Amino acid sequence: MKYDLEKITSGKALTDSEMSVLIFLLEHIDSDLKIGVRGVAKENYTSTSTVMRLARKLGYDGFIDMYYKLLANIKTSEEKIEEENAFLSQIEAPVQITYEQYTAIKKASEMIAETKQIIFVYGTGFMGPLAEYFAKKLLGIGVKVIYSNGADSIAGFENNLEDIGLLILFSRSGRSGYVCNRAQLAKENGVPCIAYTGKGENTIAALSDVLIQVTDDKPFDDRNQKPTLFYTRIMCMIELTIYEYEKYCTNGD
Repeated sequence: MKYDLEKITSGKALTDSEMSVLIFLLEHIDSDLKIGVRGVAKENYTSTSTVMRLARKLGYDGFIDMYYKLLANIKTSEEKIEEENAFLSQIEAPVQITYEQYTAIKKASEMIAETKQIIFVYGTGFMGPLAEYFAKKLLGIGVKVIYSNGADSIAGFENNLEDIGLLILFSRSGRSGYVCNRAQLAKENGVPCIAYTGKGENTIAALSDVLIQVTDDKPFDDRNQKPTLFYTRIMCMIELTIYEYEKYCTNGD
């Protein structure tokens, strides 16, 4: 069982006896309440006053309060460990391509290959760099591309509509106003749209012609503060699109 002693003690100066009692409590959390203060003291060859003094030093109202607070601390630590293990296990195989995804990627690669006009690639926030990467990747293989992000006015898209043959959007939520405005404008002007987003119903899903969605393991982490494999999955979709594009250009299927 793992726990953070430093966090629990919060810099409190504990005696050796008090520290031994604390470690005992943490390691025997399932039986502490049953044996009570006297049992804990007996197991540690100390007095009940040592146990109660430990509770006061740690800022608890008494033994019972200390028990439940320590129990909550351990449960939180265990949940964190489980979450970390789940995340690490996904790193071994971050992407498992579904038939739906593969079909969408093949269609997207065909649309890119068959577009003779400019392809407009747009992304905002943390999806912006991925959109830029995809645009540069396409430029590198000879595809005519304009890249744009949230810092650019929509006028750049509006004023080039006649020359744009395909719109490619990147949006984690699929609900960003900036992205939706461009998707709506494209739909109104007959410009086909490919979108890379997180799984689930969203505005972009209804406006795009081809939807490439991946699992978002942290859908409520809007600020992207926690570790996630969402962007890794999007990157894999980008590379698979390029792979299918090259295969289509070479074989015609």
